[in-house]
Amino acid sequence: MISYSNLTLILMAYMLGSVPSAVWVGKMLYGIDVRDYGSGNAGATNTFRVLGKKAGLPVLIMDILKGFLFF
Repeated sequence: MISYSNLTLILMAYMLGSVPSAVWVGKMLYGIDVRDYGSGNAGATNTFRVLGKKAGLPVLIMDILKGFLFF
């Protein structure tokens, strides 16, 4: 049986992982939704492709940190 603390961690990890950092960076800093350009994916690779290093690197770092935060 899953304890409440484990269930809370699972839900928090799911919610954090669902934050679209590429969309946030693109819209807040550049006024562009990266999903409308390039491959149409909201990820770091497409952000690098569409907006360049200055936007892609923070998205990559945020995505990596999201993965390691609850590991």
